[in-house]
Amino acid sequence: MRRFLLLTIAIFGLPAAAQNPEEMYGEYITPETQAILERFDEAQRRSQEAEAKSKSRRTMALTGAILIGLIPLGYIGRDIIRNKTWRGNPTGTAKALGAGLAGSVVLFCLNYGIFLLKIRMGDAFNTALALLITLALITGCIYMLKR
Repeated sequence: MRRFLLLTIAIFGLPAAAQNPEEMYGEYITPETQAILERFDEAQRRSQEAEAKSKSRRTMALTGAILIGLIPLGYIGRDIIRNKTWRGNPTGTAKALGAGLAGSVVLFCLNYGIFLLKIRMGDAFNTALALLITLALITGCIYMLKR
């Protein structure tokens, strides 16, 4: 019985261990199958590149929207520091910071939405329109802060 097990292992176990799967399947892969596998690998590579590019675009959109959203808070903070309003009117200063924060959140959300629309729709969404809307929002915020 032991000889039979050793003979079985020697016959079936050693050749399989010596070959890797590519060598084993190499005999059965036709040129058509090889072409399909190469196209699959190429499509998978392109998909990963597109995903990385999309992620970098979304990161840039998020960064831009955050920077634009900080404009009202920066303007209010500059006025608070220059005029030292926290000394004479702490309640008004807190309300101004609250209003600036709310405006910043709204501005961020609108800009991020516009940027994502541009990214997802591509050429179907007008870039000039997106920039005009963004500039109008910034101008409106600054106008309301000056009033």
